[in-house]
This record gives sequence, structure tokens and C-alpha cells, in this order.
Amino acid sequence: MRVVLPGVLCGLFALSVASQGVPTAASLNAKAVAAYQAKDFAAFLRLGQQAHALEPENPQYMYNVACGEALNGHPAEAIQFLDKLLEERLDFGAETDPDLARARSSPEWKAFETRLAALRKPLIRSQVAFTLPDPELLATGIVSDPETGDVFVASVRQRKILRRTPRGKVSDFIHPGQDGFLAGDSLAVDKPRRLLYATTSAVPYMVGYEKTDYGRSGLFAFDLKSGKLARKTMLPADEKRHLLNTLAIDHDGNVYVSDTGASGIYLLRRVGSTLEEFLPASAFEATQGLALSEDEKTLFVADYASGLWAVDIASRRPRKLDTPRGTWLGGLDGISPSQGGFIAVQIGVKPERVLRIRVDRKATRVTSVEILEMNHPAYEGPIQGMVAGQSFLYVANSQLDLGDAKTGRLAAERAHPTVVLRLPL
Repeated sequence: MRVVLPGVLCGLFALSVASQGVPTAASLNAKAVAAYQAKDFAAFLRLGQQAHALEPENPQYMYNVACGEALNGHPAEAIQFLDKLLEERLDFGAETDPDLARARSSPEWKAFETRLAALRKPLIRSQVAFTLPDPELLATGIVSDPETGDVFVASVRQRKILRRTPRGKVSDFIHPGQDGFLAGDSLAVDKPRRLLYATTSAVPYMVGYEKTDYGRSGLFAFDLKSGKLARKTMLPADEKRHLLNTLAIDHDGNVYVSDTGASGIYLLRRVGSTLEEFLPASAFEATQGLALSEDEKTLFVADYASGLWAVDIASRRPRKLDTPRGTWLGGLDGISPSQGGFIAVQIGVKPERVLRIRVDRKATRVTSVEILEMNHPAYEGPIQGMVAGQSFLYVANSQLDLGDAKTGRLAAERAHPTVVLRLPL
């Protein structure tokens, strides 16, 4: 159900190809991939170096250069680039990549392995908040009601939303498939109007999936007390793969919604009945996180492929935030507002982690990035969470990889109870 970055083996990092004109890093990287596939490793390295020169902070390009160096018989140079990735605390599984075989046979490899092992040690600051015993939930979105303290969790597999009270009682807030609900994704509370908003999309491994469900996605709102449907709006069928995902609600009750499948952003006005296009799909590559600034003049967007952006709501113009040297913010899944910035789960890298991201007051640059937790032993697909008071609640094991997007089969024999972690801030 989630959009993931291409695989971590060399040569698989083609993103979008630029239009005709001055070459971009992405277009050069696409040419490098083509050269790799043609086994022209000299061209693969040369083009990869050019892409890296244009975007030196992009770890995908850095890793491809490491592979290119190894394939061209330069193991020491390859390990230098792998070490740069370690400095950014990124692990691309170099020890199993066949393209790095020459590097692994070099004298420098043993020391690199020692440094790699150090990176893989868990950094744990959270405690288990609670577990949900049903192993087949495939839980994703989580949110709490600040008025009652109830916590709500969305299920992909079972097409429902659970409610857990502060005393630990768990029940179905909405029943499986209620009102046409599909696979649950993100949740958000509209406190003034006492509504729970939920995004939902069709995925092959949800219960009751039909081929005619392909591309269906919508936004539902339920009464927080009764669970009765209050609003429902579906995207029109257009044969495209839509996955409405994260939400941001302003004080007036207008809802911004990201579409991970088609990359656009929609707006559902408080008094509206349709999802209006706020930004077209061409604006981003994979929108997977939304948050409003305190003055609600800026909409922050986490693009899974390229990092953190700020959109001026009045003009609808996006701008990419500058980041500190040696920092890459691709692979974010959700961004939860916190003092001076956001808390985010970063799943597009290894080891997977939770970040504290601080942004300047003018929303032009990221001032600092801190790893709060990393490589937790409970991780099996950690996923977007939410700030609740002085803590960050998030699902440690969404287990979405257990569902086969082609066949719809669920590897239930490998499923475990859902673990929700509470990370102090």
C-alpha cells in the first residue's frame, strides 16, 4: 500500500526523467541506469558521477557511484563513498550487493564492516504503549482524541478502525467495510466538529477485494462518539492508481489530502462535497506527508522521493526546503507538527528511524535533524505516527510487506500482534 523507493541494488535508482533541455540529476541517473543495464559500466560510472555532482546530498546517487567504482576496478574509491553514506547513518546493504564484490575482496573492507556493524546497533528510547493482539490487522494510521484520550488505529487488511480507551478497552470504532470503507490508511481528528477523518483505498490484500476496486480511493468522516458516517467523498474513477494518504485539517474544517498513488494533493472544503485538486500530480513524485504551519499560510509536504517542501497556500507555489549538509529527508512517511518543526518516521532508508526535524520561522530551510530512535527490534514496517502531548505514538510493525499486491495473498503465518510505541519527546 505504501510507495517505496526503488530497490537498494545498484542501477535501480531511476526516478523521473527531465524534459528536453539542460540535463538534471534525475535524467543523468536514468541514463546511468540504462548504461548499467547494457553492462557499459564505464558509462554507468561517468553518468553516475555527473548526477552525484548535481545532487551531492542524494544518497541514491552516491551509492550508485560506489557501485560504479567497484565495477570499474576501483575498490578503495568505492569504499570511500560507502563511508560517506555511513557518516549520514545510511545502510544500503553493501555486503550482499554483487556489484560490490571487488570492494569486499579489498583490504579496506574489513574496517568498513566494523563501522557498518556499529551503525546497525539499535537506538531505543521508546516503550511499548500497547499491543493489538489480532496479527492480521496490518495497522497503519493512528491518532488520539485530545478530549477523551481515546486512540484510533486504522486497519488495512480488515477495512476497519479500532478504538482503544485510556483504560485499555479495544473495540471496533467502525466495522469491517462499514459504509463502503476500503483499506484504512491515515487518520486525523477535527476536534471542534468532533469528527474522525480517515483516508481509504483499495488494495488487493484487503478482505473482500474485487478487481473492479482498482484505483478506488476516498475520504470518510465519522462522528467521534457514535462512529456513524458524517461525510464521504470518493475520487472519480479514471483508471489511475490512487492512494489517498495523509491529512491536514485547518481551523475552519477544510481538509488537505495527499495522494501517494498519483502524487497530487486534494482539498475537501468544510461545506464541499468533492475533492478539489489543490496541486496537480506533476508537482511532486510521491506525496506522503502533510502538515500546516501554525498560521495556516503554509502547507508542508513530505515527498517520499525528494524530501521536505513548503507550499504557500495563497499562491499554491511549492518550494523545496534547504537541508543541512549531509542530511537527506527522502523516505519520510508522515510529518507530525511538533515545537519548531516535525516528528517523522523515515522508512525509505536503512536503518529505519524516527526523526525530529526543525525548521526556521520563515519556512525556508531545515535547521537541524536529530535521530530519536532507530532500528528498533519491533520494527516490521514502522509507519506514520502522531504527537500526543509530550510523546510520539506510532505503529512499529505495520507488516504491509506480508501482503502481496499482485495476488492479494497475505502471509498470515508470519504475522504478529501490532505493537504501538510511545516515544518521549
